[in-house]
Amino acid sequence: MPTDVGQLTERYDAVYREQMQDLPIVNRHLEVEAVGFTAFDEHELGVLITPWFMNLVLLPGTDDWRDSAQGSIIERSLPSGNCEFTVCRDDSLGTYLTAILFRSVTDFPDQTTARAIAEETLEVLLTEHAPESDDNRMSRRALFSRLWDT
Repeated sequence: MPTDVGQLTERYDAVYREQMQDLPIVNRHLEVEAVGFTAFDEHELGVLITPWFMNLVLLPGTDDWRDSAQGSIIERSLPSGNCEFTVCRDDSLGTYLTAILFRSVTDFPDQTTARAIAEETLEVLLTEHAPESDDNRMSRRALFSRLWDT
């Protein structure tokens, strides 16, 4: 059964409460939030904000990745270019894909700013652009220079 956005946020809320809450890498000004999830190639694509990271997440609409190994890389084509996702497995969520946007969110001042960055990121990723390189891969540097130049 495919994971839904509500299950994703519930799971990461639980991880925050049970495992992460007192760690120094946590930004206490942020909370778990799913931003901009929308249909994308039979799946759902959006951004997951947590108090310790921000990731692009692709939730399965089919069993496409069920047999993929944990930690393996799956390249998906987005309108802005190709993006490498890591396969994640969770007992309660099943298999889903993530791509790191921010390994640390400690410098984010508040949830409003984090949400705005997540929304801008999705807008850039879901908009067609001229190729960044021969293989049309959107680099993190290109993504974030686009975000900050707008």
